[in-house]
Amino acid sequence: RPSALSNTSELLDVATPRHSLLSGRFKQSFAYVALQARMPGIMQQVINTLHSNEHDLIKLHGEEVLKDIQVITHSIDSLKRELSNDRKFTLFHGNEVDKAEWNAFLSELPQPKRSYFRASWLHSECYLYRRLFSFFEGSKHLRNFDYFADLKQEDLKISELAIKCMTMATRNLDKSFDMFSKLLRINLWSNHFEIQLNSFYFSTVEDRSDINVLSAVADLDKRLLVDESQLVWNCLMKVANQEEIIVDYICDNAGFELFTDFLLIEYMLDHRLATQVRMHVKAIPWYISDAMPTDVNWTIKYLMKHADDYVSNFGWKLQRLFAEKRILLSPPSYFWTGPQAYFVMVDCNLNLFRLISHSEVAIFKGDLNYRKLLGDYIWDSTEDFITCLRGFRPTNICAMRTVKCEVICGLPEGTADRLLHVDPTWMISGSYGVIQYTDS
Repeated sequence: RPSALSNTSELLDVATPRHSLLSGRFKQSFAYVALQARMPGIMQQVINTLHSNEHDLIKLHGEEVLKDIQVITHSIDSLKRELSNDRKFTLFHGNEVDKAEWNAFLSELPQPKRSYFRASWLHSECYLYRRLFSFFEGSKHLRNFDYFADLKQEDLKISELAIKCMTMATRNLDKSFDMFSKLLRINLWSNHFEIQLNSFYFSTVEDRSDINVLSAVADLDKRLLVDESQLVWNCLMKVANQEEIIVDYICDNAGFELFTDFLLIEYMLDHRLATQVRMHVKAIPWYISDAMPTDVNWTIKYLMKHADDYVSNFGWKLQRLFAEKRILLSPPSYFWTGPQAYFVMVDCNLNLFRLISHSEVAIFKGDLNYRKLLGDYIWDSTEDFITCLRGFRPTNICAMRTVKCEVICGLPEGTADRLLHVDPTWMISGSYGVIQYTDS
């Protein structure tokens, strides 16, 4: 039976128009491709993960767990059909902690924007990831099963060389803007860095533990479209003599990226750019690779047990920084896994807004955080970052992301046109990056 999607006349064979929300309605957009092909693939991957873990799950919970697996698999298959037929969103009726917030949000959506391909892409995508986890929440044995855990852990395990090089290279760095900005850029490019490093020819063994050589490897500076790291540094220098300097760090991915987050956080604490860093992670499995509290704990344990002394000592140091509350894991807020743009935080979650407003700077990592900062809206590429935040200014804000969708702002005049000419996929390739800042 052809899906309802294939014969609908409301989807338009155009790219996303400027000054509109990203949406699957526009068939030449990345949103359409993601909903049409990528999301069903991810859902199938979750089913595969369940089956490949069957043996271990039976050992843990007994044969009874097979019933849970069967029900969840059936629910995911139904969700795939809902998506391919562009059905309307349904309300949550299970044990979801954030059920009331989600249902209020869904009920307030305008009628034409209540289905997968007609809604804002942000709303559809977040809704799909949230529905996915609700199937597990409703089960007897798999309520805490992270179906993305294997992928996140594998990402760190395959980064062996990069972890060793980076740990050695970041011991005893001096306090300078040069070092700070190198660490910021390595952190921004962390996933590219791993690939670059594996194919890089080092002229001497010492080069592997030299931060300057390693940042040259990571340094896709020609692809850094905006670099306002000097403003982030100035912001922290301004409060250098304060007794308390809090930095809020809104994380993105687990795996190797979380490891590079820790290197940057360690540097800020060692050089008193911050007296405390509060890490914000996701409460539930999210967008395949997003960090959760279990990922933070697993990563530290992995580093502590590492055969390399530098890496192992770094792991123990992190554990000590957590014990001393110099690094804090903020209680995971369900706002981070909600569908809303960040400018509504003040209305939807005043406590979180107030918490962040007590920090000197909030660093938002990754593409999804960027989309939420900008409301998944196609701004003019030259529009000021501060304008696009639509009044979201709890504190000074830094956003770091590699560009993976059509939402962007703050670019110099002519940059977007030039890039389109040289690389038509520049907005979705993840090959370009920005470090943007605005003060409150």
